Amino acid sequence: MKYLTLDGETTTKNKGSPYTRSNKLCYVGCRTSGGVYKDFKIEYGDDPYGIALRELQELVYEHDCLVGFNLKFDLHWLTRYNIDIQGKRVFDTQLAEFILTNQIISYPSLDDTAIRYGLSGKLDTVKVDYWDKGIDTPDIPEPILREYLQQDVDQTWKVFCKQQELITEKQRKIISLSNQDLLTLLEIEKNGMLYDTELSIKEGDALQTKLTDIDNNLVSVSNFPDFNPGSGNHISAVLYGGDVVVPKQLPFTFVYKDGRTKEKVKWTDVTTTFPRLVTPVKGSELKKKGFYATNEDTLRSLQPTGTAKTIISLIQERSKLEKLRGTYLHGIPKLMDTMEWDGNLIHGTLNQTVAITGRLSSSKPNMQNMDGNMGYLFKSRYTE
Repeated sequence: MKYLTLDGETTTKNKGSPYTRSNKLCYVGCRTSGGVYKDFKIEYGDDPYGIALRELQELVYEHDCLVGFNLKFDLHWLTRYNIDIQGKRVFDTQLAEFILTNQIISYPSLDDTAIRYGLSGKLDTVKVDYWDKGIDTPDIPEPILREYLQQDVDQTWKVFCKQQELITEKQRKIISLSNQDLLTLLEIEKNGMLYDTELSIKEGDALQTKLTDIDNNLVSVSNFPDFNPGSGNHISAVLYGGDVVVPKQLPFTFVYKDGRTKEKVKWTDVTTTFPRLVTPVKGSELKKKGFYATNEDTLRSLQPTGTAKTIISLIQERSKLEKLRGTYLHGIPKLMDTMEWDGNLIHGTLNQTVAITGRLSSSKPNMQNMDGNMGYLFKSRYTE
């Protein structure tokens, strides 16, 4: 079998996300099955890169299996630039390392993996001297970038060879299946999920109106004009009794030496003391003296009556609606805007190297933990 080891260097917005509109693929390095290293300048400088992509495509066609570290990331970039990888086998050395180390270390790094196998670590010049200082990839001197890229490719190939010596027959089967899954996850992430951002924002705005009404009710029921329902200290004092200190601008009369006066304002700490409405749960004391836990589980375990029951009910309803608004209805469109995703598509990430159980995890956004009432915002691309 002919292996092609590859790695890409990209611009770094949103951690180099391949679906961030303004990001670019700058360089691709490859080690052929015969041990020859080649690199291809893509969007680095103003030179046309059509020939480079054609040569890269031919190299991909010539090999049976593509090898990389965190390979799905690089494959996303290849497919964004229309490199055909159909029918190719893949081997992700990061995924293999995760399995070989009993799935204990999430997101194994190439540097740590190479050192584990007695190889030299990664060059850190590009990260330390450029990326960490806000200098993006297109502005890194070409010789430095190419050296960094080649070392990554070489290290990945050496790690691959070391892993082949260690993989047992049972591990080989699960690693093979996991790499096949990688290709499926690549397609899922690339295709994305169609989301109605306009309706989502509209629904979020409507929820914000409800949240404002709840906040006003909490102020009225607690008889505390400065009540901040997002503050655990405020909730604790209102429910369990205690003091809340709020800085306020209060008027005062300034008297000049000659007797003249002028009305001014100054910041003054105003203390409001609340009676206990409900007995706190035993063991719920916080480090801050006089304050108690107000998280959802604690509030649910209380046995309030009267005013306390009303306040807790409002706080619980507010918490539920605020999560729906902030995390989903407003949160997802905001994330999509930040990530510069086009076409109202959510390109979430499905992670294979996180959970010790081997299950998938999802991030940016967590599509596995989506509110069950939001299905109407996800649309089909096929209409009758």
